Amino acid sequence: MIDTHTHCKHSHDSKEEPSAIIERAIELGMEYVAITDHYDGELTLLPEFAFIRQIDLDKHFKELYALKEKYAEKIQVGVGIECGYMKEANDLYLHTLKPYDIDFTINSVHTVEYEDCYLKSYFDKRTKFTAYEAYLKAVRESLDCPYHYDSVGHIGYVVRKSVYPDKNLYYADHADLIDDILKTIIIKGKSLEVNSQSKGTPLDFLPTKEILIRYKELGGELLTFGSDAHLIERLCEKYSLVSEYLKSIGFKYLFKFVSHKEIAVKL
Repeated sequence: MIDTHTHCKHSHDSKEEPSAIIERAIELGMEYVAITDHYDGELTLLPEFAFIRQIDLDKHFKELYALKEKYAEKIQVGVGIECGYMKEANDLYLHTLKPYDIDFTINSVHTVEYEDCYLKSYFDKRTKFTAYEAYLKAVRESLDCPYHYDSVGHIGYVVRKSVYPDKNLYYADHADLIDDILKTIIIKGKSLEVNSQSKGTPLDFLPTKEILIRYKELGGELLTFGSDAHLIERLCEKYSLVSEYLKSIGFKYLFKFVSHKEIAVKL
């Protein structure tokens, strides 16, 4: 088993020790775990989010480098980061991440039209179609960012806290835009994350099964699995469920990353 999306206390929204994540991964018999704490650079540009504690990059990477070496004989540890996309933060990420030796970078959209789409206020002023369309346009824009990333995180994130009677994100409602996103991911050689954190949604995982089928139809092969665990109890959550579904639609591998190089792991 592998998990390419986890958070420790270096993120503002987790209290877990990074060593505890690694120890738990060893207990589960995992071969690879990436610790990918939030770098919410986009929020530094929005005054209303000044209260969010930002990651200490030097501390984060120094500690992960040491743990990667310490546990090398027991498990492969990926030194990672999750960047919250907003175009105005492009240069920030480009320059501040440059000095570090990173295994794996997730590019994720949390902020849409300068609002956090995890907040009820985002949905109060939008119809379901416009809320989801704006989110997907931000995802598409994020794919052209200038900083290096390996995987596109949790497509469908907007569904998690949406307020509509039918929360589901339907491929048919945004087919052209979703196709553009998937084709661009494939052309750029990026990986698509299957994220098992679907609490609050009608889904088993993100993105939807429809979108994963379409990705396969378009020729997509690169997939990562991420539990998005902020608690060690959620590490590798639904891994079997995700793996079995992916095999059922024709995928043979998930991928882990070392120094931004993808390595296939047979399902």
